[in-house]
Amino acid sequence: MDLRTDYFRAADEAAVQRVMRHGQQQPAEAFESVQTRGVDPTVSLPHLVAALQGGGSPVKDGPDRSVWPTGLPPWHPEAPAAAVDLEDPWMTGPWVVELSDETRDALAGVQRKRLPQLTSQWNRTDELKGVERIELMRLIHQLGVLARRAQKDGQHLYCALTE
Repeated sequence: MDLRTDYFRAADEAAVQRVMRHGQQQPAEAFESVQTRGVDPTVSLPHLVAALQGGGSPVKDGPDRSVWPTGLPPWHPEAPAAAVDLEDPWMTGPWVVELSDETRDALAGVQRKRLPQLTSQWNRTDELKGVERIELMRLIHQLGVLARRAQKDGQHLYCALTE
């Protein structure tokens, strides 16, 4: 499954939830965003962050914080026992997660002179091997710009995942 993964910046989760609740716009349309496919925030993106931080293995600072849907997912131990509803937003999406400020700050450190090196490193990630180098380079640059703007404005980065 090749999910659409739109990265965007917003003031806080309440702003994101308002957009999601109204359902008239996708977050990528309501907020400044970088739209892509298949660049998962928990699988692919940590490899870029590791490259930005000097290499090594990607380190996750815990699970992404879910912003949408709200409430307990059906698989949570404290969720009421019931048959799984395949129409439940937790099952169908879209899903929105908040990235850590550490990730935002690492992405904000993208420098143009490092783009070729970062592209080569990130292209070694199994999930991104089929992506053209120029597309990856453009994506790294766009994520860096988005992160710098978010950092400057005291905002956070989010990723909306949709089918």
